[in-house]
Amino acid sequence: MLWSRWIIFGIPATVALLAIWSGRKASESHELRAALVFASGEGIAPSLNPFLPASEMDRLITDLVHEPLLKIGASGRMEPAIAESWNWSQTSSVWFASEDNARTVAKRLNALGAEVLSKWHLTNAETSGNEVRLHLSKPGTPPVSTIMPLIADQGPLPVEFIRVELKEQAQGYHEFFLKNSVERGQIKSLWFDGPNAYELAVSGETLKFFEELNLFYQNRADLQPRVRSLRTSPMLHRPRLEIILRDGAKFNDGTPVTSDDVRATVGLVLSQPWPVPGREALRLIAVWDSSDPRKVRATFKEVYGPALTAFCGLPVLPAKWIEQHRDALSPSNPRVFLDQPPPGAGDARIEHASEGNIIVEGARRIEFMLGQPAKTIRMGFAMRAIDGFWPGRAEAVRLAKEQSVSLHFAPARSRLAVLWNCRKPPLNDPRVREALGMGVDRPAMLRDLLQNQGVIQDGIFQQGLWFAQKITPLEFNLNKARQTLEELGWSRKGTEPLMKNGNAFRIELITVTGNNERLEVARRLQESWRKLGIELTITSVPPDEFVNVRLQEHRFDAALLGLDYETTWDQFPYWQSSQAQAGLNITGIADPTLDGLLEELRAEFDPDRVPALAHNLENRIVMAHPFLTLFSGNDPVAMRKDVVPAGRTEADGGPLNLRAMTKPEVKQH
Repeated sequence: MLWSRWIIFGIPATVALLAIWSGRKASESHELRAALVFASGEGIAPSLNPFLPASEMDRLITDLVHEPLLKIGASGRMEPAIAESWNWSQTSSVWFASEDNARTVAKRLNALGAEVLSKWHLTNAETSGNEVRLHLSKPGTPPVSTIMPLIADQGPLPVEFIRVELKEQAQGYHEFFLKNSVERGQIKSLWFDGPNAYELAVSGETLKFFEELNLFYQNRADLQPRVRSLRTSPMLHRPRLEIILRDGAKFNDGTPVTSDDVRATVGLVLSQPWPVPGREALRLIAVWDSSDPRKVRATFKEVYGPALTAFCGLPVLPAKWIEQHRDALSPSNPRVFLDQPPPGAGDARIEHASEGNIIVEGARRIEFMLGQPAKTIRMGFAMRAIDGFWPGRAEAVRLAKEQSVSLHFAPARSRLAVLWNCRKPPLNDPRVREALGMGVDRPAMLRDLLQNQGVIQDGIFQQGLWFAQKITPLEFNLNKARQTLEELGWSRKGTEPLMKNGNAFRIELITVTGNNERLEVARRLQESWRKLGIELTITSVPPDEFVNVRLQEHRFDAALLGLDYETTWDQFPYWQSSQAQAGLNITGIADPTLDGLLEELRAEFDPDRVPALAHNLENRIVMAHPFLTLFSGNDPVAMRKDVVPAGRTEADGGPLNLRAMTKPEVKQH
């Protein structure tokens, strides 16, 4: 690109160029310029992958070019974007030994009366053979405990869920099994979880079916089959989400956005290893119906309340583009989005893209200069040739003092935290974990390591969401920490180690090799806890060993790692006791009351009911101290104030909103 060629000639040519550019801009006086120019430093390579942004610059471009189905609005709540509206319904099925039993149950339920049916959100009950289908206008209702006593005398058959995992692709083997199966009529639902695994819902003589399925795969040992029963339920629930697309929604190449584009986008996300927020919820979709171009219909394999949040912030790409580039879309080819950017449904389009230069055209033209030397960026900014750039933290402190500069900070997307192994003494005592937290001066760490460009937040949900509450951070108080430890039987003589029953208080903290910033944080923690007489050993391990050995096998005392924030209110995978052995509950925390709160929140579909449930859950987790949040960083971007239209962006400190800045001016008459 031209920029790359100009830079080759060195600083003199750059100075000349910037001088010309500066003169041109100065001549524009107070008129709002038609273009904005941003510059990024060396080493920041763009990806333009809207599902895997490589930097804040990628996120800004994604926000301009790609419109999601739903978004988080200024109030922190979910709002329509490409979607116009949405609604939930549910079909719940229960099977009986005979069709007569099924008809008796359906007649009994339909005769309950309008008041009861309305309270239960039960539209009607109908039969199909020996199956009774309950059609509900609201998922998750009525509770099974309410329905079952009314139909127990008719002998409802339980539903058993069975999972099959194979070394090879599973669909062909399952189809072969069906051709010869005697018990195949018991299968009520089938869901493929990727190419090598599937789950079945069966009802009837389930033991006979399970034995037949086991025998089929036992004779195929080379597949390394794993067949197991997951759970048993009185009913099979199938929640259905219908999203109505906005009338006239189009991609920036002029083609309409359809339900098939949404289907293809979700399929693309699930086929790639990208850590897209809500990915696990999208995996639960059992049936897609894109027959109506304006209606997205997704039936989920189980009750999962936060499923709607998976579509929040999810960019939609054209199905045609996905199909054309399917072979090129792989982790080994990260350039496909840069070389052939897909059309988006946002307010702008990518006019040009390369490793050195990206131009976005919309109501206002924005140019991104990439990989520029720091001196070129600083000189261009000073000479008004560059309107915005991403400074280092120390430089951001200096720029904050300049009246002509507006500093903006990206929202906290993750936090650095210490996860405790709550299985191992003495860390299995929540008061010990609390004392360790009080022994860390986090404000000082934020000041020294991040130049105060970040936040300390002890909650589990991202601030700004409608269900997140402000948790008062645990205070730094060495005296109180010492007192707590003394009350628990720990004592110290002078500068000797902290002791209890002849044992010194020693902790191993594991972190990832090659991350010098985290190593510095670990040393600060070591220094902090030394003041309490606690000996901290820092062990750096390779990423694979960190995750697959140390964390999964619970071979750690404490782990220093980053935790992403998500829009979902589901915290079940991270804190439920059933997930402690082989799941994502790394801390191993086990609390029956907490388990119940997690299950209740996971089953809640109504966003208005979420805050109360989320607050109860969050308070319970914070009280248990299974982790210590250290801080969240906020990447700064510096903007020249004179290029920002009045009233078009947030005050200093707020996130940069290029979409608002590039909206056309409204003429006053």
